[in-house]
Amino acid sequence: MTIRHLDHADTLRLPVTGGPFNFRHTVWKPSHYDTPLEAHTADRSWRTFRVGDLVVGVRLMCEDRTVVADIYTDGDYKPTHREWLRTRLTTSYGLNEDISVFTALAEQVPAMRGPLTALAGMRQSCPEDHFEISVIALLLQNMTIAGTARMTRALLAHHGILVHFDGVTLRAWFTPVEIAQVTAETFKQQDRLGYRAKTLPHLAAFFRDHTPEDLHGENLMEKFQEIKGIGSYTAAVMASHASRDPSVFGIDVWNRKIFARTILRAPDADAEVITHRMNALFPGHAGTAALYLVEHDYLSTPVAPLLDPSGISAWNQALEAPTA
Repeated sequence: MTIRHLDHADTLRLPVTGGPFNFRHTVWKPSHYDTPLEAHTADRSWRTFRVGDLVVGVRLMCEDRTVVADIYTDGDYKPTHREWLRTRLTTSYGLNEDISVFTALAEQVPAMRGPLTALAGMRQSCPEDHFEISVIALLLQNMTIAGTARMTRALLAHHGILVHFDGVTLRAWFTPVEIAQVTAETFKQQDRLGYRAKTLPHLAAFFRDHTPEDLHGENLMEKFQEIKGIGSYTAAVMASHASRDPSVFGIDVWNRKIFARTILRAPDADAEVITHRMNALFPGHAGTAALYLVEHDYLSTPVAPLLDPSGISAWNQALEAPTA
């Protein structure tokens, strides 16, 4: 695959509001599996975005209560792209969201003392748009983290874009239009998606035919479940992350036991029991509470540890190696 070299085009300075802010744990989550879409060291992060047909690389750093975003691209970068990125980055990392109500609720719950101490100021992060997070949610269905990571790498290697900027090599997402004509058979045989191969074309068609304006308002989970192959868990992940609904969270076999152990002091519990208890303890903010509980559980053994700067060269070489 040909590498696109992206040049520096802009620098955005994004103010942080709404109480304490934890840059590192906002942009990097210990529970998130390794993808070639982003890379993180202790003090900076790199991420790719699609702005329509434009491919963009972003380097993120933090100065006091300002996130500094250096923008790289090889396309025709316009003022409209600048404003889109300013809004997208601010929203993706919750830079203008007030988490003080959640914090006040969490301080009253003993199980939240550890998470609040370790992760104070962490915001939800979702740099993916609705389509991109729907693909991730689909790949998480009934699958181990290792299996989901493998399928993600395959999809991005075969259908994404390889880019290099600021000394780092990453991959960028494909758009719904770009893969709308890819068949379920290709997804099954080439990308080894299993039964998910039948759903991905439906996802691509849905997001190809719906604008971002169509995906706001009430009943978003119901709308997502109209897509063939999308159930309540996947719809909850899509709604809670991309739409930043702090009250919604998905429960799967992996995080269910975390919630049962921390909130109910039990080895396991039914999803309905967990949901009822979380909503009672954190009305309107159960999704944020779930985020803190999960990330704290993975903090000592992160799925994808931070990169040592000396390891970036090896990271680049691995991505730039020919893909079968």
